Amino acid sequence: MNNYISINNNIPIIFSNKNNYNNVFTYFNSAFQRPDGCTLILWKAGRCLAWDVTVPGILAKRYVNLTSKKCDLTAARAADEKMKKYGNALPSKEFLPICIEVLGPMDPNTLKFLKAICKMISVRSGASRELFFATNHISCLLQRFLRVCVLENIQLNADMCN
Repeated sequence: MNNYISINNNIPIIFSNKNNYNNVFTYFNSAFQRPDGCTLILWKAGRCLAWDVTVPGILAKRYVNLTSKKCDLTAARAADEKMKKYGNALPSKEFLPICIEVLGPMDPNTLKFLKAICKMISVRSGASRELFFATNHISCLLQRFLRVCVLENIQLNADMCN
C-alpha cells in the first residue's frame, strides 16, 4: 500500500462533517488527470477544494541532490509538479497539492492548509491543540509505512541471499 493512499484517506477526517468530502473519480474521464478528492462545500473564492496527495521518497536517487540542500525542497518540487498537472485542469475548483516528504517535512502550502483547517476546527471545538494532533497523526502514518518498507526490504534481501 502506498503512503499517499492512507494519508489521502485520512484527509476527510479533518473535515467536521463526512458529507463534505467526495471522491472525485466520477469528475474526470482521464485516469491521469484526476485529483484524489474534493470538498462538497465551498472552500475559497466560491470554489470547492480539490487535492492530490504526494509522498515523495526523499532517499530515492532522483531526490538526493535536493534533500542534501534543504529538508523540504523535495515536497516543494512535488507540489510544483502537481500544480503543473492540475492547475489549469480544474478551473471550477481551488486545487491544493498536499506534499509531505516520507521523513516528515511538508510543502509550505500543505502546512499552511493544515494550520488553516486546524484553526477552523479549534474555533468549533474549543481545543487549541488541533494542529499538534493532525501533524502527530500524519507522522504516525508515515512511521507505520516506513516500518513496512524496511521490513519488506529486509525480507526481500533475506530471500535473495538464500
